[in-house]
Amino acid sequence: MDLALRDAAPSDFAQCLALLASPLLCGPAQYDALCDFWSEIIRSGAGTAAVAADAEDPRTIVHFAFSVFISDERTEECRRCTAPLLAQRLVAEWAAGGRPFLGEREIARANAHPGLNLLVTHYGRRVGDPRVDIANYESSRRALRGWNLRSFTVECFTEPQRDMRAWGRSLGYGVLEYSTDRVREAGIPRDRAPFLLTAARSDLPGNTGYGANLLFAAFSPPRFGLNARQQQLLSLALDGGTDLTIAHAAGISEAAVKKHFRTIYDKVSSAGIFDSLTVKRTLEKRGAEARRHLLNYLREHPEELRPYSLHQ
Repeated sequence: MDLALRDAAPSDFAQCLALLASPLLCGPAQYDALCDFWSEIIRSGAGTAAVAADAEDPRTIVHFAFSVFISDERTEECRRCTAPLLAQRLVAEWAAGGRPFLGEREIARANAHPGLNLLVTHYGRRVGDPRVDIANYESSRRALRGWNLRSFTVECFTEPQRDMRAWGRSLGYGVLEYSTDRVREAGIPRDRAPFLLTAARSDLPGNTGYGANLLFAAFSPPRFGLNARQQQLLSLALDGGTDLTIAHAAGISEAAVKKHFRTIYDKVSSAGIFDSLTVKRTLEKRGAEARRHLLNYLREHPEELRPYSLHQ
């Protein structure tokens, strides 16, 4: 059966909670705070929220993952392996009024230079579904393409039925272990001991694992200079939205949507991306065919829809 890849939505949260890979990622007492945390990731663009669902029944989730972009300092703190249960601590910090992830401007600047640090906070899968591994790969590929990633970190937990450390190494990830004392102090059973899977762009030349190469695929800076509103409208169009449904989702009029798209076509035309005279003339007409050409380009160049700023 095929998979439907999409961004997570609040309507997915109940199923995501049921599919969490480990109860150590979040306890029941933290569920409400976790749903608020996920909502903030989606609302603010502080990270990624990816779902792979059954194409024949889009309500059935096969795999999901939430991640956030974090500072260099927090990345180093995580990798020192001094305090396990990263996801629980991040949600608790956020619920207490902290901000354990980067803001919009910080993300835009880091995406331009020197790159972003990605921390996967929560993930889960439908146990026993043979599509889980391909769902993980394809969903991650869709969510992470177009980002200038610098490092990757995810906390995993020992599973009796699956050697996650060997799986991670086969993908090209490094494995960092917590000390026995740290695990015991956190109240974690030894047979569920946490560990980190990590990767960094600086290690890529000698890393042949396809997981690491997926994360750090060649990054190209955006060329259209789209603003946040234009990126939002194009993302909605990529999800199949019409002018009417895009207007409703964005909270603006249908006429405003059309006006925004006229400006977008002007930016695209002036960028000199398309060499074909036929495509240039199509963009100048600004009709359905122009939108089709533009959306096809964006599917191959998602960097145009990511925040990006050279201003420090």
